Amino acid sequence: MARKLGVGVVLSLMALMVLGLSAVGSTRFQAIAGDYQIDITRLGMPLVFYLRIGADGTFMLSPNTRFDPSESRGTGVLAESRGVYMMIYKEHTPDNPKTATFVLDGPNLVFQSRLPYGQSNILNTAEDPDNPEIVYTLTADTLALSEYYGTYVGSHSTQAMGATVDYLYTLQLKAGLRYAFSSEFTMGGTAYTYSETGSWSVSGEQLILNPADEPPVQGTLTADGRITIGIRPSAMAAARTERLLRIATHAHVAGTYSSEKSTAMYTAKATMVLDMFGGYRYTVDVGQPQPYEESGSYDVAGSAITFTPEGGTPYSATLENLVLTGSFRVIGAMPATQMVMYGRAVQGNFAGSATHEGVEYKTLLTLNPNGTYKLLISDDAGQTVIDSTGTFQMRRAMTLNVVLAGMDPAPTCSVSESGLNFSIVLPGMTATTGMGGLGFSLKRQ
Repeated sequence: MARKLGVGVVLSLMALMVLGLSAVGSTRFQAIAGDYQIDITRLGMPLVFYLRIGADGTFMLSPNTRFDPSESRGTGVLAESRGVYMMIYKEHTPDNPKTATFVLDGPNLVFQSRLPYGQSNILNTAEDPDNPEIVYTLTADTLALSEYYGTYVGSHSTQAMGATVDYLYTLQLKAGLRYAFSSEFTMGGTAYTYSETGSWSVSGEQLILNPADEPPVQGTLTADGRITIGIRPSAMAAARTERLLRIATHAHVAGTYSSEKSTAMYTAKATMVLDMFGGYRYTVDVGQPQPYEESGSYDVAGSAITFTPEGGTPYSATLENLVLTGSFRVIGAMPATQMVMYGRAVQGNFAGSATHEGVEYKTLLTLNPNGTYKLLISDDAGQTVIDSTGTFQMRRAMTLNVVLAGMDPAPTCSVSESGLNFSIVLPGMTATTGMGGLGFSLKRQ
Protein backbone atom coordinates (compact mmCIF):
# COMPACT_ATOMS: atom_id res chain seq x y z
CA MET A 1 0.00 0.00 0.00
CA ALA A 2 1.67 3.21 -1.17
CA ARG A 3 0.39 6.68 -0.43
CA LYS A 4 1.94 10.09 -1.02
CA LEU A 5 1.44 12.82 1.54
CA GLY A 6 -0.29 15.91 0.23
CA VAL A 7 1.00 19.40 0.98
CA GLY A 8 -1.95 20.11 3.27
CA VAL A 9 -1.33 16.96 5.29
CA VAL A 10 2.36 17.75 5.64
CA LEU A 11 1.61 21.30 6.84
CA SER A 12 -0.95 20.00 9.31
CA LEU A 13 1.50 17.49 10.70
CA MET A 14 4.22 20.11 10.93
CA ALA A 15 1.87 22.24 13.01
CA LEU A 16 1.14 19.31 15.26
CA MET A 17 4.88 18.71 15.66
CA VAL A 18 5.16 22.18 17.12
CA LEU A 19 2.34 21.40 19.55
CA GLY A 20 4.16 18.29 20.77
CA LEU A 21 2.38 16.76 23.73
CA SER A 22 -0.64 18.97 23.25
CA ALA A 23 -1.37 16.91 20.12
CA VAL A 24 -2.13 13.94 22.33
CA GLY A 25 -5.67 13.39 23.61
CA SER A 26 -6.56 11.16 26.54
CA THR A 27 -8.20 8.48 24.36
CA ARG A 28 -7.82 9.96 20.89
CA PHE A 29 -5.70 7.04 19.69
CA GLN A 30 -7.75 4.28 21.31
CA ALA A 31 -8.57 2.73 17.91
CA ILE A 32 -4.90 1.97 17.13
CA ALA A 33 -3.67 1.40 20.69
CA GLY A 34 -1.90 -1.91 21.16
CA ASP A 35 1.27 -3.84 20.43
CA TYR A 36 2.75 -4.33 16.96
CA GLN A 37 5.51 -6.47 15.45
CA ILE A 38 7.93 -5.00 12.90
CA ASP A 39 9.84 -7.56 10.83
CA ILE A 40 12.51 -6.03 8.58
CA THR A 41 13.86 -9.31 7.18
CA ARG A 42 12.72 -8.51 3.65
CA LEU A 43 14.16 -5.03 3.96
CA GLY A 44 17.68 -6.38 4.22
CA MET A 45 18.14 -7.41 7.87
CA PRO A 46 16.62 -10.47 9.58
CA LEU A 47 15.48 -8.52 12.64
CA VAL A 48 12.15 -8.31 14.45
CA PHE A 49 11.29 -5.61 16.98
CA TYR A 50 8.14 -4.20 18.54
CA LEU A 51 6.04 -1.04 18.82
CA ARG A 52 3.57 -0.20 21.59
CA ILE A 53 1.01 2.58 21.14
CA GLY A 54 -0.97 3.83 24.12
CA ALA A 55 -4.54 5.11 24.00
CA ASP A 56 -3.12 8.53 24.94
CA GLY A 57 -0.91 8.57 21.82
CA THR A 58 2.40 7.74 23.47
CA PHE A 59 4.61 5.14 21.80
CA MET A 60 7.68 3.03 22.54
CA LEU A 61 9.91 0.92 20.30
CA SER A 62 11.45 -2.14 21.95
CA PRO A 63 13.65 -5.12 20.97
CA ASN A 64 11.20 -7.46 22.73
CA THR A 65 7.66 -7.59 24.06
CA ARG A 66 8.67 -6.66 27.62
CA PHE A 67 8.70 -2.97 26.68
CA ASP A 68 11.12 -2.23 29.50
CA PRO A 69 11.94 1.51 29.43
CA SER A 70 15.61 0.68 30.06
CA GLU A 71 15.66 -1.21 26.74
CA SER A 72 13.77 1.42 24.76
CA ARG A 73 14.82 2.08 21.18
CA GLY A 74 12.69 5.22 20.88
CA THR A 75 9.77 6.94 22.63
CA GLY A 76 7.50 9.87 21.89
CA VAL A 77 3.95 10.88 21.00
CA LEU A 78 1.67 10.66 17.99
CA ALA A 79 -0.04 13.30 15.91
CA GLU A 80 -2.68 12.69 13.24
CA SER A 81 -4.13 14.61 10.31
CA ARG A 82 -6.45 13.31 7.58
CA GLY A 83 -5.61 9.68 8.27
CA VAL A 84 -1.83 10.19 8.34
CA TYR A 85 -0.07 9.57 11.65
CA MET A 86 3.25 11.06 12.71
CA MET A 87 5.51 9.62 15.38
CA ILE A 88 7.24 12.56 17.09
CA TYR A 89 10.24 11.29 19.01
CA LYS A 90 11.25 12.61 22.41
CA GLU A 91 14.53 13.89 20.93
CA HIS A 92 12.77 15.80 18.15
CA THR A 93 13.47 19.51 17.72
CA PRO A 94 12.53 21.87 14.87
CA ASP A 95 16.22 22.18 14.01
CA ASN A 96 16.87 18.44 14.24
CA PRO A 97 13.65 16.61 13.27
CA LYS A 98 13.16 13.02 14.36
CA THR A 99 9.85 11.69 13.13
CA ALA A 100 8.21 8.88 11.18
CA THR A 101 4.86 8.75 9.39
CA PHE A 102 2.44 5.89 8.75
CA VAL A 103 -1.06 5.19 7.51
CA LEU A 104 -3.49 2.41 8.39
CA ASP A 105 -3.98 -0.74 6.33
CA GLY A 106 -6.75 -2.57 8.11
CA PRO A 107 -5.40 -3.47 11.58
CA ASN A 108 -1.79 -2.83 10.53
CA LEU A 109 0.43 0.24 10.07
CA VAL A 110 2.26 1.00 6.80
CA PHE A 111 5.18 3.42 7.04
CA GLN A 112 5.51 6.26 4.56
CA SER A 113 8.97 7.34 5.74
CA ARG A 114 12.10 5.98 7.31
CA LEU A 115 11.68 4.70 10.87
CA PRO A 116 14.25 5.74 13.50
CA TYR A 117 15.06 2.74 15.70
CA GLY A 118 17.80 3.26 18.26
CA GLN A 119 20.79 4.51 16.29
CA SER A 120 19.41 3.10 13.01
CA ASN A 121 17.19 4.79 10.46
CA ILE A 122 15.30 1.99 8.73
CA LEU A 123 14.22 2.31 5.10
CA ASN A 124 10.49 2.00 4.51
CA THR A 125 10.79 0.27 1.11
CA ALA A 126 13.21 -2.17 -0.51
CA GLU A 127 13.34 -4.07 -3.80
CA ASP A 128 13.51 -7.84 -3.84
CA PRO A 129 17.14 -8.74 -4.69
CA ASP A 130 15.99 -11.36 -7.22
CA ASN A 131 13.04 -9.47 -8.72
CA PRO A 132 13.19 -5.64 -8.79
CA GLU A 133 9.50 -5.52 -9.69
CA ILE A 134 8.68 -6.71 -6.17
CA VAL A 135 8.92 -3.90 -3.60
CA TYR A 136 8.61 -4.63 0.12
CA THR A 137 7.14 -2.02 2.47
CA LEU A 138 7.90 -1.48 6.13
CA THR A 139 4.85 -2.58 8.11
CA ALA A 140 3.93 -2.83 11.79
CA ASP A 141 1.72 -5.90 12.17
CA THR A 142 -0.82 -5.96 14.96
CA LEU A 143 -0.35 -8.51 17.71
CA ALA A 144 -4.09 -8.68 18.36
CA LEU A 145 -5.43 -12.18 19.07
CA SER A 146 -1.87 -13.39 19.71
CA GLU A 147 -3.21 -16.16 21.96
CA TYR A 148 -4.24 -17.99 18.77
CA TYR A 149 -0.93 -17.63 16.91
CA GLY A 150 0.76 -20.84 15.93
CA THR A 151 1.10 -23.61 13.39
CA TYR A 152 -1.84 -25.98 12.99
CA VAL A 153 -1.22 -29.28 11.21
CA GLY A 154 -3.46 -31.85 9.55
CA SER A 155 -3.28 -34.69 7.04
CA HIS A 156 -5.34 -37.13 5.04
CA SER A 157 -4.89 -39.74 2.33
CA THR A 158 -6.83 -40.38 -0.85
CA GLN A 159 -6.70 -42.58 -3.92
CA ALA A 160 -5.63 -40.97 -7.21
CA MET A 161 -4.17 -42.36 -10.41
CA GLY A 162 -4.21 -45.86 -8.90
CA ALA A 163 -2.05 -44.87 -5.95
CA THR A 164 -2.40 -43.49 -2.44
CA VAL A 165 -1.69 -39.77 -2.14
CA ASP A 166 -0.80 -38.46 1.32
CA TYR A 167 -1.49 -34.79 2.00
CA LEU A 168 0.25 -32.92 4.83
CA TYR A 169 -1.00 -29.39 5.40
CA THR A 170 -0.17 -26.55 7.76
CA LEU A 171 -2.08 -23.43 8.64
CA GLN A 172 -0.13 -20.62 10.27
CA LEU A 173 -2.09 -17.93 12.12
CA LYS A 174 0.34 -15.02 12.29
CA ALA A 175 0.80 -11.44 13.42
CA GLY A 176 -1.01 -8.82 11.38
CA LEU A 177 -4.04 -11.15 11.41
CA ARG A 178 -2.52 -12.81 8.35
CA TYR A 179 -2.48 -16.52 7.64
CA ALA A 180 -0.48 -18.84 5.39
CA PHE A 181 -1.74 -22.26 4.35
CA SER A 182 0.32 -24.87 2.53
CA SER A 183 -0.41 -28.43 1.46
CA GLU A 184 2.40 -30.80 0.44
CA PHE A 185 1.90 -34.06 -1.42
CA THR A 186 3.59 -36.35 -3.95
CA MET A 187 1.80 -37.61 -7.04
CA GLY A 188 3.34 -39.68 -9.81
CA GLY A 189 6.76 -39.30 -8.24
CA THR A 190 6.58 -35.50 -8.34
CA ALA A 191 6.37 -33.37 -5.19
CA TYR A 192 3.79 -30.58 -5.16
CA THR A 193 3.03 -27.68 -2.83
CA TYR A 194 -0.21 -25.73 -2.84
CA SER A 195 -0.18 -22.37 -1.02
CA GLU A 196 -2.84 -19.91 0.08
CA THR A 197 -2.66 -16.63 2.01
CA GLY A 198 -5.13 -14.16 3.43
CA SER A 199 -6.42 -12.64 6.66
CA TRP A 200 -8.21 -14.20 9.61
CA SER A 201 -10.36 -13.35 12.61
CA VAL A 202 -11.80 -15.13 15.65
CA SER A 203 -15.04 -14.52 17.52
CA GLY A 204 -15.73 -16.97 20.31
CA GLU A 205 -15.04 -20.37 18.75
CA GLN A 206 -15.74 -19.13 15.23
CA LEU A 207 -12.70 -18.85 12.96
CA ILE A 208 -13.01 -16.96 9.68
CA LEU A 209 -10.39 -17.16 6.94
CA ASN A 210 -10.46 -14.55 4.20
CA PRO A 211 -8.43 -16.02 1.33
CA ALA A 212 -7.13 -13.68 -1.33
CA ASP A 213 -9.61 -13.58 -4.23
CA GLU A 214 -12.01 -16.04 -2.61
CA PRO A 215 -15.10 -15.78 -0.39
CA PRO A 216 -14.62 -16.05 3.39
CA VAL A 217 -14.44 -19.54 4.90
CA GLN A 218 -15.98 -20.24 8.30
CA GLY A 219 -14.83 -22.87 10.77
CA THR A 220 -14.23 -23.48 14.45
CA LEU A 221 -11.22 -23.04 16.73
CA THR A 222 -11.50 -24.70 20.14
CA ALA A 223 -9.68 -23.83 23.35
CA ASP A 224 -7.50 -26.95 23.08
CA GLY A 225 -6.11 -25.83 19.71
CA ARG A 226 -8.23 -27.78 17.22
CA ILE A 227 -9.36 -26.15 13.98
CA THR A 228 -12.13 -27.62 11.85
CA ILE A 229 -12.45 -25.77 8.56
CA GLY A 230 -12.75 -26.25 4.82
CA ILE A 231 -9.39 -26.48 3.06
CA ARG A 232 -8.28 -26.83 -0.53
CA PRO A 233 -5.54 -29.52 -0.51
CA SER A 234 -4.37 -28.74 -4.05
CA ALA A 235 -4.95 -26.40 -6.95
CA MET A 236 -6.76 -29.28 -8.65
CA ALA A 237 -9.42 -29.49 -5.92
CA ALA A 238 -12.72 -28.16 -7.23
CA ALA A 239 -14.08 -27.41 -3.76
CA ARG A 240 -13.00 -27.17 -0.16
CA THR A 241 -13.26 -30.17 2.14
CA GLU A 242 -13.71 -29.83 5.89
CA ARG A 243 -10.66 -31.11 7.77
CA LEU A 244 -9.27 -31.16 11.31
CA LEU A 245 -5.96 -29.46 12.13
CA ARG A 246 -4.25 -29.53 15.54
CA ILE A 247 -1.94 -26.99 17.13
CA ALA A 248 1.67 -28.08 16.65
CA THR A 249 2.92 -27.85 20.23
CA HIS A 250 6.60 -28.18 19.27
CA ALA A 251 6.64 -26.29 15.97
CA HIS A 252 9.23 -23.78 17.28
CA VAL A 253 11.94 -26.47 17.45
CA ALA A 254 10.66 -29.05 14.96
CA GLY A 255 12.94 -29.90 12.06
CA THR A 256 15.87 -32.01 10.94
CA TYR A 257 19.27 -31.77 12.66
CA SER A 258 22.41 -33.33 11.19
CA SER A 259 25.87 -34.23 12.47
CA GLU A 260 29.01 -35.97 11.29
CA LYS A 261 31.72 -37.12 13.68
CA SER A 262 34.94 -38.96 12.80
CA THR A 263 37.06 -40.97 15.24
CA ALA A 264 39.79 -43.58 14.86
CA MET A 265 37.08 -46.26 15.03
CA TYR A 266 34.30 -44.87 12.85
CA THR A 267 32.70 -41.97 11.03
CA ALA A 268 29.18 -41.43 12.33
CA LYS A 269 26.57 -39.64 10.25
CA ALA A 270 23.59 -38.83 12.46
CA THR A 271 20.15 -37.40 11.73
CA MET A 272 17.67 -36.26 14.39
CA VAL A 273 14.12 -35.51 13.24
CA LEU A 274 11.95 -33.63 15.74
CA ASP A 275 8.30 -33.60 14.74
CA MET A 276 5.80 -30.87 15.57
CA PHE A 277 3.98 -32.86 18.25
CA GLY A 278 6.84 -33.92 20.54
CA GLY A 279 7.97 -37.11 18.82
CA TYR A 280 11.48 -37.82 17.53
CA ARG A 281 13.37 -40.29 15.35
CA TYR A 282 17.17 -40.59 15.56
CA THR A 283 19.28 -42.53 13.03
CA VAL A 284 23.06 -43.03 12.87
CA ASP A 285 25.06 -44.65 10.09
CA VAL A 286 28.57 -45.82 11.02
CA GLY A 287 29.05 -48.10 8.01
CA GLN A 288 27.64 -51.22 9.66
CA PRO A 289 24.98 -53.34 7.92
CA GLN A 290 22.27 -51.86 10.11
CA PRO A 291 22.19 -48.25 11.35
CA TYR A 292 21.45 -47.43 14.96
CA GLU A 293 17.86 -46.22 15.28
CA GLU A 294 15.96 -44.73 18.18
CA SER A 295 12.55 -43.12 18.52
CA GLY A 296 10.36 -41.78 21.27
CA SER A 297 9.12 -38.48 22.66
CA TYR A 298 10.83 -35.24 23.59
CA ASP A 299 10.06 -32.12 25.56
CA VAL A 300 11.66 -28.68 25.66
CA ALA A 301 12.13 -26.26 28.56
CA GLY A 302 14.15 -23.22 27.57
CA SER A 303 17.32 -24.52 25.94
CA ALA A 304 17.08 -27.94 27.65
CA ILE A 305 15.59 -30.80 25.65
CA THR A 306 14.76 -34.17 27.18
CA PHE A 307 14.49 -37.33 25.06
CA THR A 308 12.52 -40.34 26.27
CA PRO A 309 13.26 -43.37 24.06
CA GLU A 310 10.61 -46.02 23.66
CA GLY A 311 11.32 -48.48 26.45
CA GLY A 312 14.48 -46.63 27.43
CA THR A 313 15.86 -44.20 29.99
CA PRO A 314 15.36 -40.44 29.46
CA TYR A 315 18.41 -38.32 28.74
CA SER A 316 18.96 -34.60 28.17
CA ALA A 317 20.73 -32.35 25.69
CA THR A 318 20.86 -28.67 24.79
CA LEU A 319 19.08 -27.06 21.84
CA GLU A 320 20.02 -23.44 21.21
CA ASN A 321 20.60 -21.30 18.13
CA LEU A 322 19.81 -24.20 15.76
CA VAL A 323 22.47 -26.35 17.44
CA LEU A 324 21.61 -29.59 19.27
CA THR A 325 24.43 -30.66 21.62
CA GLY A 326 24.60 -33.69 23.87
CA SER A 327 25.67 -37.31 24.32
CA PHE A 328 23.99 -39.68 21.87
CA ARG A 329 24.51 -43.33 21.00
CA VAL A 330 26.04 -44.13 17.62
CA ILE A 331 26.41 -47.91 18.11
CA GLY A 332 23.87 -49.72 20.26
CA ALA A 333 26.37 -51.64 22.42
CA MET A 334 28.64 -48.66 23.04
CA PRO A 335 28.26 -45.78 25.51
CA ALA A 336 26.89 -42.49 24.21
CA THR A 337 29.33 -40.02 22.68
CA GLN A 338 29.27 -36.23 22.42
CA MET A 339 27.59 -35.02 19.22
CA VAL A 340 26.87 -31.58 17.76
CA MET A 341 23.95 -31.43 15.33
CA TYR A 342 22.96 -28.47 13.15
CA GLY A 343 19.49 -27.44 12.00
CA ARG A 344 18.59 -27.61 8.33
CA ALA A 345 18.54 -23.79 8.04
CA VAL A 346 22.35 -23.79 8.44
CA GLN A 347 23.19 -26.91 6.43
CA GLY A 348 23.84 -27.39 2.73
CA ASN A 349 24.74 -25.12 -0.18
CA PHE A 350 23.84 -21.42 -0.34
CA ALA A 351 24.48 -19.29 -3.43
CA GLY A 352 24.02 -15.70 -4.55
CA SER A 353 25.60 -12.86 -6.50
CA ALA A 354 26.31 -9.15 -6.10
CA THR A 355 27.79 -6.45 -8.32
CA HIS A 356 30.56 -3.99 -7.48
CA GLU A 357 31.89 -1.41 -9.94
CA GLY A 358 30.37 -3.30 -12.87
CA VAL A 359 31.78 -6.69 -11.87
CA GLU A 360 29.38 -9.45 -10.86
CA TYR A 361 30.67 -11.68 -8.08
CA LYS A 362 29.18 -15.13 -7.43
CA THR A 363 29.29 -16.80 -4.03
CA LEU A 364 28.82 -20.43 -3.02
CA LEU A 365 28.87 -21.20 0.70
CA THR A 366 28.69 -24.80 1.90
CA LEU A 367 27.93 -25.57 5.56
CA ASN A 368 28.69 -29.17 6.53
CA PRO A 369 27.29 -31.37 9.34
CA ASN A 370 30.76 -31.66 10.90
CA GLY A 371 30.79 -27.92 11.60
CA THR A 372 33.05 -26.96 8.69
CA TYR A 373 32.43 -24.62 5.78
CA LYS A 374 33.77 -23.83 2.32
CA LEU A 375 33.39 -20.31 0.90
CA LEU A 376 34.06 -19.78 -2.81
CA ILE A 377 33.68 -16.35 -4.45
CA SER A 378 34.48 -15.81 -8.14
CA ASP A 379 34.18 -12.86 -10.55
CA ASP A 380 32.26 -12.79 -13.83
CA ALA A 381 35.35 -14.01 -15.67
CA GLY A 382 35.34 -17.16 -13.58
CA GLN A 383 38.45 -16.20 -11.62
CA THR A 384 38.52 -17.21 -7.97
CA VAL A 385 38.57 -14.21 -5.64
CA ILE A 386 38.16 -16.02 -2.30
CA ASP A 387 38.55 -19.73 -1.60
CA SER A 388 38.38 -20.33 2.13
CA THR A 389 37.65 -23.26 4.43
CA GLY A 390 37.34 -23.53 8.17
CA THR A 391 34.87 -24.10 10.97
CA PHE A 392 31.70 -22.15 11.74
CA GLN A 393 29.97 -21.22 14.98
CA MET A 394 26.43 -20.08 15.75
CA ARG A 395 26.05 -16.85 17.73
CA ARG A 396 23.05 -14.72 18.56
CA ALA A 397 23.29 -10.92 18.72
CA MET A 398 20.53 -8.77 17.24
CA THR A 399 20.01 -11.69 14.85
CA LEU A 400 21.03 -15.35 14.70
CA ASN A 401 24.39 -15.51 12.92
CA VAL A 402 26.74 -18.04 11.35
CA VAL A 403 30.32 -16.91 12.02
CA LEU A 404 32.92 -18.20 9.55
CA ALA A 405 36.11 -18.70 11.56
CA GLY A 406 39.50 -18.85 9.88
CA MET A 407 39.10 -15.55 8.04
CA ASP A 408 40.22 -12.12 9.23
CA PRO A 409 37.84 -10.48 9.83
CA ALA A 410 35.48 -13.43 10.20
CA PRO A 411 32.36 -12.87 8.04
CA THR A 412 29.06 -13.02 9.91
CA CYS A 413 26.06 -14.45 8.05
CA SER A 414 22.60 -13.51 9.31
CA VAL A 415 20.11 -16.39 9.16
CA SER A 416 16.74 -15.66 7.54
CA GLU A 417 13.83 -17.75 6.29
CA SER A 418 15.14 -17.59 2.72
CA GLY A 419 18.82 -18.22 3.41
CA LEU A 420 21.83 -16.25 4.62
CA ASN A 421 22.83 -12.58 4.33
CA PHE A 422 26.41 -11.40 4.77
CA SER A 423 28.92 -8.84 3.60
CA ILE A 424 32.62 -9.21 2.91
CA VAL A 425 35.50 -6.97 1.88
CA LEU A 426 36.97 -8.54 -1.26
CA PRO A 427 40.69 -8.22 -2.09
CA GLY A 428 41.41 -4.70 -3.35
CA MET A 429 38.07 -3.38 -2.11
CA THR A 430 37.64 -0.64 0.48
CA ALA A 431 34.92 -1.07 3.11
CA THR A 432 32.67 1.84 2.22
CA THR A 433 29.31 0.61 3.49
CA GLY A 434 27.89 0.35 6.98
CA MET A 435 27.80 -3.41 6.50
CA GLY A 436 31.54 -3.40 5.75
CA GLY A 437 32.02 -4.52 2.15
CA LEU A 438 29.97 -6.13 -0.60
CA GLY A 439 26.66 -7.57 0.55
CA PHE A 440 25.32 -10.94 -0.59
CA SER A 441 21.91 -12.54 -0.18
CA LEU A 442 22.47 -16.28 -0.38
CA LYS A 443 19.60 -18.65 -1.19
CA ARG A 444 19.48 -22.34 -0.38
CA GLN A 445 20.28 -24.51 -3.41
